[in-house]
Amino acid sequence: MKNIGISLVDFTPGRMGGVETYVRNLVSWLAVNDYENRYTLICTDHNVGYFDAIIDRVETLVFKNDKNSPGRLLRSLARKILRVDMVQVDIDRLGLDLLHNPFTSVRCSKFKTPLIVTFHDIQHHYYPEFFKAKDVRGRDRVYRKATVEANKIIADSHHTKQTLIDSYKVPDDHINVVHLGVGSEYRKIDDQTFLDLERANLGLTKPFLYYPAATWLHKNHINLLRAVTILKSHYHFDGDLVLTGVATSAKDSLMTKILELGLQDSVHILGYLPYDKLPVIYNLARMMVFPSLFEGFGFPALEAMACGCPVVCSNVTSLPEVAGDAAGYFDPTSPENIAACINMLWHNDDALQIMREAGIDRAKRFTWEKTARLTREIYMQTAQ
Repeated sequence: MKNIGISLVDFTPGRMGGVETYVRNLVSWLAVNDYENRYTLICTDHNVGYFDAIIDRVETLVFKNDKNSPGRLLRSLARKILRVDMVQVDIDRLGLDLLHNPFTSVRCSKFKTPLIVTFHDIQHHYYPEFFKAKDVRGRDRVYRKATVEANKIIADSHHTKQTLIDSYKVPDDHINVVHLGVGSEYRKIDDQTFLDLERANLGLTKPFLYYPAATWLHKNHINLLRAVTILKSHYHFDGDLVLTGVATSAKDSLMTKILELGLQDSVHILGYLPYDKLPVIYNLARMMVFPSLFEGFGFPALEAMACGCPVVCSNVTSLPEVAGDAAGYFDPTSPENIAACINMLWHNDDALQIMREAGIDRAKRFTWEKTARLTREIYMQTAQ
């Protein structure tokens, strides 16, 4: 039996998008299904309750991380003055056989405990303009250090693996690709009465395109809005655009652009929704559109396909790897191309039905059971 630690020190539920989905499902599956090893969750006082449902199957270590707590202050002083990370020192004292940090934003230096780090993407290296200059420098410094200090790296996709090889010169055999999964809650819903009621409750009276994404700049909402304008002016588009996701600092520019383009009656912003609402909206949507400029994996494409929702998405980064031949593709830098791709399918019921069936079949290849099993195998290969 191995004692495996999973670091949740940097875990902020409700603000991490797909990374939260990954951590929730990986930890839950391992805790419930792996009886051959012992797991210790290294939490803070802010996130320790997140895994209450499985707490009897795992041990927890809680670091006080409130802004005004003495522990946080002392750790901050030790890190700045002595160049010592007390969290790391305390983790090494646990005598773990392995530590897994499932977040890209890892602070590591000279862990005595064998270390695995999951890299979700290194977007800052390709789109530094989407970050503050100091954040680019900070990420680059921390990420490069992690690639050196980690005994093994897990990448969400072959695309992410290749970016690590190309940008940070990480050896090929140092990186294992483990695709992420999709839960059984993402499925086709056959209860039409239920769906009609949900549609009415949400006020979605027209057929709609659906884009679930936080308003980060790389999610490319502005080009999607421009594409909707083209659809309406050139293709007599009769639908709406529905947006969900966490609001970020870019939301103000998004709202301004909606007004500038005169789309206030065509765009519905539902904000951040509970996870159980997402499968419903995928089932209600005529199509899911995903114009992101950069993805390390691309959960929405997989979730939509599992629900039988046709997907049209960017032809860049990891999205073709995830969606395969089950999606339609466009150039995300071209609003005209986005609009043309959507229009080609919007009124074609036969093509959409083929995409629904292909998407459901494609999504079956990605399960959390497989993600957790492959991750556990890497644990066993790396643990001391």
